[in-house]
Amino acid sequence: MIRSRPRSGYELLRQRQFQQLWFANLISGFGLVMLMLASGWAMVTMTSSPLLVASVQMAVSVPAFVLGIPLGIMTDRFGHRRLLLFAQFAMLIPECGLALIAWQGLLTPWLLLAALVVIGVGLVIHGAAWKPLLCAMYPGEQLVAAISLNSLGTKSGKVVAPALGGYLTGVAGIALILALRVIAHLTVIRAVWQVPSHFHSESEEPGFAATPRNAFAEGWRFLRRSPEVYGPMIRCAMLMAPFAGLLALLPLDAKENIQTDALGYGGLLTALGIGTVASMSLMPRLRRHLPMNSMATMALAVFGLALLGVSRWDSMFLDAFFLLVLGFAWNIVSISHQVAVQTATPDAMRGLMTAFHEVSQQGSMIAGSFVFAVVAEHTVVSTGILVAGFVALGGLLLVRRYPLLDGIPETNGDNR
Repeated sequence: MIRSRPRSGYELLRQRQFQQLWFANLISGFGLVMLMLASGWAMVTMTSSPLLVASVQMAVSVPAFVLGIPLGIMTDRFGHRRLLLFAQFAMLIPECGLALIAWQGLLTPWLLLAALVVIGVGLVIHGAAWKPLLCAMYPGEQLVAAISLNSLGTKSGKVVAPALGGYLTGVAGIALILALRVIAHLTVIRAVWQVPSHFHSESEEPGFAATPRNAFAEGWRFLRRSPEVYGPMIRCAMLMAPFAGLLALLPLDAKENIQTDALGYGGLLTALGIGTVASMSLMPRLRRHLPMNSMATMALAVFGLALLGVSRWDSMFLDAFFLLVLGFAWNIVSISHQVAVQTATPDAMRGLMTAFHEVSQQGSMIAGSFVFAVVAEHTVVSTGILVAGFVALGGLLLVRRYPLLDGIPETNGDNR
């Protein structure tokens, strides 16, 4: 493991190819935030059941949990570009159908959830191919900058999109939000289509398994003997479960406890988005002064305490403040774990290891959404968020057992 001095990373934004991918990722993240906000608020207007409201979050997580590993194998074998293009069309079709249904006033909770499951399939296909594409285009020390800047693109939409999405949802409902998603898909299609061919071809490295079954077996053997890979996955799962519980219950918390409308709910998500964007802007600087493991550990403690704060006070101002702090800390921990997994993985298995990581995250999000919704169903929404905060703080117990490795390797080809 070769240590190297982290760069600021912003020089990548001067490259035309990266600019196109970054902008497409920005627009895609912008549209997804608005869609999830509109879906969550549409659900709370149709039902007051915490389980049904939490099912909005679970609906987009289930496909990633079920299909993540097979798609990880596919992206290593068949390349990234074709899967990314297919993903956009896989989401366009159900979104257009759901827009027509909502426009006619025929939307029901179960129709919404069914459409979100199909959209979730497109999201997991996109996710399985997007990060490996970045790794192929920007290897070595550029990887942290590429992942961080693309996460910045995704999360920058969370600053403006929630407020705008809340306003548009309040005025025209979810149908308009779904119609606007078409622009996001077309932008991604254009950017991915222009990626040079040698970056999206299938893996040709010697030793890559010849069949999906062998690829899975080989990848599983590597994962089992690589604590530097599965350790960050376990730690990230302990982070994502309470975070998913918060996202799942936040629409009900906004409506019942804070007693605000769709615009107010969007304001809360805007505060969360400002925190995530601020962390992305400061993370390259923090990496110069703090080891990755120390930075992630401190951020995890702040995340848990902020979650407890959200559960304690039913105030728009205080909850927005806690969500801002929570978003800042959550994003630092999340990106640290992503980088740790990516840099410890061989090139020929990066898509599969990314899939294992995504499956662990999505599985924990499903569990977190369900468990904390059940707690809220039998008590109150604030109690569900309170329990999530204590679970997040419990993740600190894993820090010594699974520390994050510091430094970026020059090559991953021999890390078997």
